[in-house]
Amino acid sequence: MKLLKIIFLIYQINEIVSIKCDGNPNTPDVVLKQKLLCGSYDKSERPVKKYTDPVIVGMHMVLQNFDIDDNLQKIFINVWLRLKWTDQLLTWDPMENGGLKSLIIESEDIWLPDMIPYSAYYSNNLEASCTSPKCILLSTGEVRCIPACDYHSLCKSDYTNWPFDRMNCTLRFGMWAEYSSEVDFTADGISFISDETNKHNEWLILSTNSSKHETTPLEVNDSSTMYPSVVFNFILERHSGAHCAVILTPAFVMVAINLIALWVNCCAIERLVMLCVNVFIHFLFIINLYWQIPYNGSTVPYFLIFFRDSLTVTASLLVLTVCIKHVYLSGKQPPAILASVVTILTGNQIGQWLFSTGAVASSQQDIMEEGRQNEESPDENAGDTAILVAEQAATDSYKLSGKGDEIRVIAVVFDKLLFILVATSYVIMILTLIPRY
Repeated sequence: MKLLKIIFLIYQINEIVSIKCDGNPNTPDVVLKQKLLCGSYDKSERPVKKYTDPVIVGMHMVLQNFDIDDNLQKIFINVWLRLKWTDQLLTWDPMENGGLKSLIIESEDIWLPDMIPYSAYYSNNLEASCTSPKCILLSTGEVRCIPACDYHSLCKSDYTNWPFDRMNCTLRFGMWAEYSSEVDFTADGISFISDETNKHNEWLILSTNSSKHETTPLEVNDSSTMYPSVVFNFILERHSGAHCAVILTPAFVMVAINLIALWVNCCAIERLVMLCVNVFIHFLFIINLYWQIPYNGSTVPYFLIFFRDSLTVTASLLVLTVCIKHVYLSGKQPPAILASVVTILTGNQIGQWLFSTGAVASSQQDIMEEGRQNEESPDENAGDTAILVAEQAATDSYKLSGKGDEIRVIAVVFDKLLFILVATSYVIMILTLIPRY
């Protein structure tokens, strides 16, 4: 009894979705449908009169909307597939059929290409991904169907210029069983349904491409036997203003802190404090970037390399500052070769201006002359003032006097060279590691 109910239900469903071949139709289009579909037409067979002729299926993709999942490297798209082929068994003379040049028929009633999406992320079932639309049948046998489909496909990401990175997404469609000698494809391109389609809040489609490919099956040794397929390709680029504000601004601030710290007296405690704080800021920012950048992909973002190198520079500056300060306060006699090189660098006006050593000699003479004047003066207050001035000059890093002037000049020269080296390094890093899109 249950079996009879199931058979009856299937019969009812078939009556709903298929054309009714019994009864007396009253309209010319229904008469023509019965004439074409209720005879010897078999929708499971290729619609050709000559078995060696292939069915050529044209494919054009109309993109409705899309979305991107960064973590899964996956694209979601909603499209219309414009399919077009010729059914040689469904032709008629309009003059003999009431002047009808076209019919609207159900896609379930005619032959459809056994096409599947090879690159679908979840399912490769075309029926599960697409609707079953009505098709237009012309008197010449040309069939036009436009199913609405939802697809998910994996993408290949290039995070080199993150957060202006790019994705390469590919969708491949092909036949499940037929060879290209039986059913073949033509790639008719990709279009957008409107200008709003490409106005995603984060991603922009830079280019699209469609092409036809043929693949040799593994079980066949004949190179003339190929599986046809159509490939639709999308190149997308991220456009996020929030990332620019959150990443670019702190980057330039941290660079500025390092350069300002290098301009401060090498013996000042403020310089060490600024460098220590900047090292800590670099660590926090790199950890923040780690959580923002997607984990997949083999490429390392330039931004991450920039902050890694900047952290290395900042830590090196901290160590070198301690070493330069130690050399400056040591008062030891420098090696003759090193002293000769520094003398050459500071032996002209440009060198004295560049390395801030022009005041060394005059500072020494002023202090000595002021000391002699106060020795000759009987005023005790003037003598006390001279002592205070001398002590103040001794604590100033760039007012070099007394024993160890040569080693101090060397320390000052190395400090200024370090500033020039770091500034040049940051210029190179900004030009090479900061995306310029």
